[in-house]
Amino acid sequence: MKKSKFFTLAIIIVFIGWLFLYEKPTIKGFYQGEANGYFVQILIRKDEGIFVEWIDNREVDRGTFKKINDKSYSFESDRQSFQIELNKDNSFEIFINNINGINPIIMKKVSSEDTWIEFGEFDDVEEYKGLLD
Repeated sequence: MKKSKFFTLAIIIVFIGWLFLYEKPTIKGFYQGEANGYFVQILIRKDEGIFVEWIDNREVDRGTFKKINDKSYSFESDRQSFQIELNKDNSFEIFINNINGINPIIMKKVSSEDTWIEFGEFDDVEEYKGLLD
């Protein structure tokens, strides 16, 4: 009898500990992925509902996003519309046909900070923006 009470109590303690330690994935911060020699970065400012996208440190897009459900988000800008599904490890996939065809680019979270980043000025920004077309 004592063993079954101890075992039940141990299971309850482990379950409660798991609930406190388990952190749900949240869309916020800086994400980065690489495909065919291009580095794609996306900054997501959750509180403001905005995103900025760079390819090889050139800003190519910015817009808004909204939550569809616990894991899915819809992104909108003047250049593109796309949806993502957030994975348990806070990564997600995007598709940029002119970079990687029909293969996804895995965007991994590299920082929870949503601080604005300035990479400098480049003369070929329009060429990089064209990759989104």
